[in-house]
Amino acid sequence: MLLRLDEDTNRLLIKAKDRSSRSKTAEAYMRLRDHLERFPDFYNSETVEGKKAQ
Repeated sequence: MLLRLDEDTNRLLIKAKDRSSRSKTAEAYMRLRDHLERFPDFYNSETVEGKKAQ
């Protein structure tokens, strides 16, 4: 997967990977997976449909 980050997000990711001693790829993977596990229904169909109707 190719992921393009804006400069600020890239800088924050680099700081995080430096603190954790992981690679940038591993840090991004861990953070994405954590988010998806914590918020599995973040983009459920009701939320998306509700925003379209407004």
